[in-house]
Formats: sequence, structure tokens, C-alpha cells
Amino acid sequence: MSVPTGYQPPPVLLRRTLPNGLRVVLVAHWPTPRAAVSVHYGVGFRHEAPGQEGLAHLVEHLMFRGSANLPPGSFYDTLHPLGGTANGTTHADYTDYFQVVPAQAVEQALFREADRMRAPLFTAGELASQLDEVGREIAGTRDRRPYGGLPWPGLPAVMFRSFANAHDGYGDIDQLRRLTVDDCAAFVDATYVPSRAVLTIVAPGAPETVWPLVERHFADIPDRHRPTVPSEHEPPAAARRVTRVVPAVDRAAVALGYRLPDPARALPDHLAYLVLARMASGWRGPDGAARAEAGCGFFGPLDARAPDALVVTSVLAPRQRPDDFVTELTARWRQLADPDRLATAAHRAATAVAATYRRTHARLDQRCRALGRFELLFGRAELVDELPGLIAGTSAERVARAAREVADAPVAMLVLGPPDVAAPSAPAAVPAAFPVAVPAAGPEAESTPVPPVPPVPPETGSTSTDAAPVTAARLAARSAGHRSMPALARPVAPRLAGARQVRLPTGLRVVAVPDDRADLVELRLRVPLGPAGWGDPGRAGDLLRVLAARTSAAGRVAAVGGELRLGQDGQWADVDAWAPTGGLPELLRVLADVVTPGELPRWRPLPGDGPPASPARRMDDALRRVWAGRPPVVAAPDDLTALHRQVFVPAGAVLVLVAPLAAEALVAEATAALADWRGTDTGGAPGPDTAAPPQLIVVPEPEVVADGGQVHLTLCGREPSGGSAEPARYLATALLGGHPAARLAQRCRRLGYADEVMLARRDVLAGHRRAAVRLSVPRRRLARSVADVRAEVRELIGVPPTVEELTTVRRYCAAQLLTAFDSPAQLADALRHTTAAGRGLDWVVRRPQLLRTPDPQQVSAAVGDLFGDLDHVVVLGAGSVDLVDFP
Repeated sequence: MSVPTGYQPPPVLLRRTLPNGLRVVLVAHWPTPRAAVSVHYGVGFRHEAPGQEGLAHLVEHLMFRGSANLPPGSFYDTLHPLGGTANGTTHADYTDYFQVVPAQAVEQALFREADRMRAPLFTAGELASQLDEVGREIAGTRDRRPYGGLPWPGLPAVMFRSFANAHDGYGDIDQLRRLTVDDCAAFVDATYVPSRAVLTIVAPGAPETVWPLVERHFADIPDRHRPTVPSEHEPPAAARRVTRVVPAVDRAAVALGYRLPDPARALPDHLAYLVLARMASGWRGPDGAARAEAGCGFFGPLDARAPDALVVTSVLAPRQRPDDFVTELTARWRQLADPDRLATAAHRAATAVAATYRRTHARLDQRCRALGRFELLFGRAELVDELPGLIAGTSAERVARAAREVADAPVAMLVLGPPDVAAPSAPAAVPAAFPVAVPAAGPEAESTPVPPVPPVPPETGSTSTDAAPVTAARLAARSAGHRSMPALARPVAPRLAGARQVRLPTGLRVVAVPDDRADLVELRLRVPLGPAGWGDPGRAGDLLRVLAARTSAAGRVAAVGGELRLGQDGQWADVDAWAPTGGLPELLRVLADVVTPGELPRWRPLPGDGPPASPARRMDDALRRVWAGRPPVVAAPDDLTALHRQVFVPAGAVLVLVAPLAAEALVAEATAALADWRGTDTGGAPGPDTAAPPQLIVVPEPEVVADGGQVHLTLCGREPSGGSAEPARYLATALLGGHPAARLAQRCRRLGYADEVMLARRDVLAGHRRAAVRLSVPRRRLARSVADVRAEVRELIGVPPTVEELTTVRRYCAAQLLTAFDSPAQLADALRHTTAAGRGLDWVVRRPQLLRTPDPQQVSAAVGDLFGDLDHVVVLGAGSVDLVDFP
């Protein structure tokens, strides 16, 4: 059956251009209690002149380090206390700066962006500091990584001939160190001009409340001469191969580049390559040895003007030759050139790509950045909402034509690897701009994956060819007088309009929330593993892997354009899934098969997959086995069917659905799909949440920890059900160790202990609510650190925090809680976590407001309730310890 989506178009996109040429894009009435602000400047590393390589990167770093009314180091002073975030990245054709803040602080975000647009402040000290930071970034992402520089910035030097397109945007740190603050100021003066920038705002307020703020902060910034735009001319593509011999690896890694159609002139053809890249990702050759990953653009799809590249990367099998890989890949392109054979697969890939765009652009920060990027590059911010439909409508014939063009096109190939594998049949010159990759030695080089694009674009600035440079002092002097940071507006409360929470007769709690930010359904199922799973999380993990294979869950959801993952963390079994709203029936059918799979094969330990468990997970597993008690025995140990029925019990489970549908429809769909789910209730948690005798649990560590080595430990206790109220407990946890200015964090800073980590938390462990402090400390300070934690607790119990201290923590926590509403996916995650811990929808919505109610005395009492008796101690890798170490 099909599900009517009920999806409504997003709020209207509004535009204005200020007299100074600054373009403004506004999406008002966006349904979130937070706001996003971005500024895209039309300058990137393609605008660098010879000798300026890497200047764009450096300037972007400096733009965070001070402006006329924000002294060096103060940019984040009013941002972080509100749980806000800010960052910037540099790309081929633009540099973007973006902030996400509570909606009440949107004017403060505009103030920061306007101040650095008007009069950035560059100093010799900050330049030296940021040069060190840039040097570390270049070393970590390019020079000291196996296969560093592949595909970017190495492949452009092979694909292109013009300096603008081919040079390395990271540059050489020794050359960058010759720059002065005046060089950086001249660059900004010539390129960071209002008429070459786009300001984007996504906020819940009405347009009439936002436009005056834009005018107030940006209208008086003078435009300057327009920067010279680099020529986009690039000679026709030609086949070319460059090889770099890399020590300490035994496989070759390759990056192949094919020219993409210009999205500004041939968008449908460009989108066909996007679908083709999806179909090529994950492809393996006839022998199945080398996996290919494909993507459009060096930093992602539609991230640059032409010329841009379809990039294919792979780490080849040992002894596999790059030429053979290219031959096999070309054969694959020709297979995809048959539209009749391609039809089903092309439709599935187009559906998946379209859904991914919908999901990405439903997230507040990504939506804001995409609007600004598309407006700057293509003059069409509307593409954010138009692209999913355009991609989904891409025909098999157009995708097949793209495959034929790629198969016949000249390919640029960059090869990094050992001499006997990487060597080309004929020597090829290496462009001077291509960096030397110095990989880290070690076995990890064998399996290091090569992504089709870098995980993060270089966080750098932009460069200029200014003919009349100004000094840093003149640039900063453009402030036109002192300006003060604006006051906060009234907070915007979160809302869950139309949400419902229903407990079904089986005991399953269903939380349904209408959300029309994307034509997608987000589904989360959380099930406590129960005593049978808590006692043996490894076997519970094997159960989920068998379930995934038996039901083909991930593949079936992928077929409707979504994703599904099964996982467990020792405490819960989780199903995380999303799909286009029309795929909800199939999503629920897959879920029904997961919770009621029928007979399963007998259990046998499966080979491990993934990294080893974290120290925190290992400690929790050990304590969980103690707190859970002896699991009920209802079947033979190898009976996975019985284990499934003990673990997947609806009475303790929570199902969250967030979609552009009425809550009643979502609940009805879930009820019908899961009507047969029963499970075997074995009694749940072993006893009430009461105190237990003091315990010391030492978790063996394979490696002996020397006296100065790092020790991980957890101090915890069961949280009492009575006493202080939830808001006070929330603030008490943050005040002790869950806030940047928490007491434990301040202690570490005060004593100069940069090698210590102390975090307070509350969670559920083996059915019991728990309060805990996690520590990572040097072995020689183990007893001292534990004593200091207890001393901080006693201090907070005996002397309540000041009003000012509590106000700081309260403001931060209230603002941080709003991040749950940044996207449907984040909302689903937050609802799963909160409701599985026993709290309701009312807490999710009202918690920022409720945090205003406790006074210092109530918070102090809550510290005593939670952390006054942390008598359960779990230690990892401490060698010989006893309770004497833990006063």
C-alpha cells in the first residue's frame, strides 16, 4: 500500500540585495528554536595567484581571530556559553563562514559576521599562531598520512593545466611563513567585498523581524572594487598519468578523474553523473579484490563551478596493477551504458541520491550553507528544494549516456604506492605543485581507505591579486566607531505540535511526531538487551548480525531509497532507519521481520568486525554483568531463537517515528505492522534502583600499564528514585562535570593537568538508573584524582553554587538541549534517548524552561543525591589496586 506523504513545501525563500551589493537569502518561519547564519564569499583557492598557494586557507583561519569590535580570541566568548557553534571552510570557488545559535541570539551572529566583513583585525602574534595551526593541518591531512593528497590536492594537478585549477590549495608552509599581516590584509581588501558575498539566514522568526537586523549590521559596510575573477578556461581534457612512489605501503592507491558537465549550463546531464557515481560506488572488479568509491566533485556534489571532476578512488589489492583496475572499471562503465539493463538500478540509485539530499538539507546548518552556496555559484538558492525532484526524475537513458561518455573519455590517473606496483609502463613527470606524501609507517597503511572526497575541506582563507594593497591597520580602521554586542532577544521555545505518545497493549511505547521539514520518515527502535543480553553482549551482537543477514534488512530499505542499521552498545539493541515517506510501509515490514524473524540458526561465535571496544564500553560491560545478576536460563546457550525472544521484548521498548504525517496515522501504521510482536518477558531488571554494597571491579588490560601510564576508571552509584527533582539533577550533573566550565574541568585546568579527563554523566545500566564520573588519569595520580573528585562533590554538597555560576550552567544547558530540534534525524535520536530513559514528551519540550526553576540549594541537594555515594568503582588497566586507592 502507498502512504500519502502529507508533505508540505518548505517556507518561502526571500531575497534582497543591499545597496553595497550584498545578496541576502532568508528562510523565515523555519520550524526550529535555533537559527543558522552563513556568509559565502566568492573567493577560493582558484583565485590564488602564483606564489600565493595556501593564502586562502591561512586567511580563513585569521578571520576567526579578531575584528574591530571583537578583540583577538573573543569571537567565541558569547557564542559558546549559548551552546552555539561556528566554523569556516575554503573551497575552489568560495569560502564560507557559518554559525548555529539559539534563535534569541541571531542578531549576535549577524553582528559577528558583519564585524569581520567590515574590519578584520590581523596581528603578528595571531598570524604566527595560525601558521602553526595551518602547518599541523597540512601535515595531518596531506603530508604524514598514507596516500596523503589523494585525491585532493593531488588529482587536480594531473587533470588540469591552468594554474587556477591545478595548483595545491594547501600550499607550502615554509612559503606561507614568509607572508606578513599586510599581505593577508591586502588579500581580504581585494576579495572579501560585499558585492561578491551572499548572506544566508534560516530562522524561526518572521521576515519583518529579521530584515531590520540585516540592515542594521550590514547596510553601512562599503563595497570596494570588485576582485578580478579568474578565467574559467581550461584546455580540453587529455589522458594523463602521474605516479608517486610511497614508502611503507604494499598496495597501490589510485584516483581517477573525469570531466563533469557544467552544472550551470547542463544541470540534467550533471545530475546523471551524480546518479552514475552512486551506482559505481562499492563496485568491485571481477576478482572482488579492490573496492571503488565514486563521487562528484573534490569536496562534494555541486560544490564548484566548471571544470569539476567525477572522482573514482580505490586502494588496490596487493600486487594488483593500476592499469588492470582501469581496464576493469572501463568495462563496468560500458555495462552501465545499456539503458534497458540499467533501468531498475538507475531508478533505485536516483531515488537514494534524492532522499539523501532531502535528509541533508533538512538539517539546519546544512540547509543554510547549501542555500548560500547554490546562490553564490549558480544564482539559484532554490536548488536546495528542487534538486531531490530533479535527481529522482533522472532517466535511465540519461544515466546510460553519461556512462558511455565516461567510458570513452580521457582519464586522469594519480597513483600512489610501492615501486613494484605503482610504477607506470612509461615514466611520467610529476607536476611541481603536487605534494610529496610522507606516510606514517605501520600496518594500518595496508587497510587505510581512500575516500572519494576529503572528509573536511581545508579550513583556510582566500587569496587575492590586489593591485593597491592596504595595510592591516587600515583594514581594521574601517570599523566606523565602537559597536557593542547586541543583547539577546526572547528565547524561542521548542514545539512538538501534534505529537503523540501511545503505549500499545504489548507494552511497546510508540512516539509519533509530525515533521514536514523533509519528505522522509525517521525511525528509531530501542530495546533493552535485558538480563540475557547484558550478561553476554558479544552473543547479543552476533544475534543482531544474524538478524541483519537473515532479513536482508539493509538491502530492502536501500531499495526504497533509505538506510537501516542494526547495532547494540551492551545496554540497548537499536534499529536506526530512514526512508522516503512513501517507503514507510516497507520500512515497517522490515522492522516487523527484525522483531519477529521466526526460527534462527543455532549460535556460533562469529568473527569480530570493527575496532575493539572503547575503555568506557569495557568498564560498563563489566559492571553490567554484576548489576544484571544471573541471566534466566530458558533455552540452550546456542539457541539464538530463544535469545531473540528474551532480548526483543516489546514491554521495555520504544519506537520513535518522525515524518510529515499525522501522528495518528503513524501510530496506526506501527500498530498494524507490529501486532504479532510478543517476545519472552524474563522479568526485566534484577531488582529496584536501590543502593548496593561497595564494589571494586578490575577489568584486565592486555598491556601492563606503567606507573605513569593512563588509567581509565568509573566511579558510580545507583540513582535514588526519590529526593531531588529532574531539573535539579540535570543541572547538578552539568555543574559537576558536564559543562565546559564544570567544577571538575576547572580543577584540571587549575592544577595544570592537561592529561586528565573527568566527566559526570547519568544513564541507565542493566535496568538501573546510574550516576557516574568517568576519569582518565595518569596511574601515579590515581588515588589523588579520585580523592579530588570526592572533594569536589563534598564541596558542592556543603556549599551551594553561586547564582552567577548556576546561571552560566543553566543557560548553556538550556541552549544545548535545543540542538535536538536541528533536524528530523536529530529529533528522532533525542526522543529515543529520552523516552527510553523513562522520560516523556513533556520533558523534551519543556526542559529548557524547567531548568530555570531550581535554585542553588536544590542543585546542591541533587549533587548529594546523585554523587554523594559513588561506591561502585570500575578500573581498566590499573594493575594492582584496592579500595584504599579510592577514598
